[in-house]
Amino acid sequence: MANSTHRVTAGLVFLGTRTFDIVRIGNRISMILDWLDEQTTGLRILSDCAATLHSDHFVLRIEIKQDHKLAALDQPAEHFLALSLSQPDPEAPPQTQLALSVMAHVLRALHNTLAPDYVQWIHPLALLSHAEFLEAVTFQDDDEAPAPQAEVVPHPKAMAARSRLPDIELTHQALHARFVSESDAAPDDRVTGALRAVFRENNAPVDAAIPNPDSIRESTAPLRLSVWIMTITLGLFALPVAAALAIINLMRGENLRLASQTAAMTGLFLTLQVNGATAAALQTMQDLLG
Repeated sequence: MANSTHRVTAGLVFLGTRTFDIVRIGNRISMILDWLDEQTTGLRILSDCAATLHSDHFVLRIEIKQDHKLAALDQPAEHFLALSLSQPDPEAPPQTQLALSVMAHVLRALHNTLAPDYVQWIHPLALLSHAEFLEAVTFQDDDEAPAPQAEVVPHPKAMAARSRLPDIELTHQALHARFVSESDAAPDDRVTGALRAVFRENNAPVDAAIPNPDSIRESTAPLRLSVWIMTITLGLFALPVAAALAIINLMRGENLRLASQTAAMTGLFLTLQVNGATAAALQTMQDLLG
């Protein structure tokens, strides 16, 4: 299967010989993820034909394949730009809807710059031509009135993006009916409509989680661990200060900037005390403040 609980795959098909710059492609995708507020945390170039990009919620693997065989084409593709989006933690709850939205926007951006002959959309048989893909991500259905919200939806916040996603069950039903069922009377309209839905606002969005304004907790586990290591180290020299910092960590969350500033100030006063210059320093501060 091209998409599973934790993985979504798609790609761009090129029938003719092309030259690709894996670094430029990776940077382009990184810009799109930042625009979606899916912050890029690392881009690793593995070779001239492969790269891995890490973001807040996903790992995106980019691979350029030559003479790639596709089930929906009679001839092998000269080049196939494969995109595989997965969650780094297999134990985490699946975020399939968010993955579909990210993949669709990445494909649209690469389609505009690379102009492929075909686009494969999350299914081995879901092959759209250049014109069909443009129609899927640009135009509305015939029975819909023109409206600004039918255009590509920007995602100013990652949490807000989750509330603008299409119904995943309808998307899969349309793809299945288009490429598996032979009795469908108008299959092309259904698959382009399903892909187009990824770019539209949901008519009944779910309420996005509102972040706690009092929390200053770091977003990643390594940063939070660094705060606790710094707090424990600080306790070896100034136990009362470390205890106060530990209470703040427990009540408001671990913050590396606060821990660093506390450690710096503590080290300054300890140095002044060891050299017997505390009184002189306080007198100097008093003179400066008037």
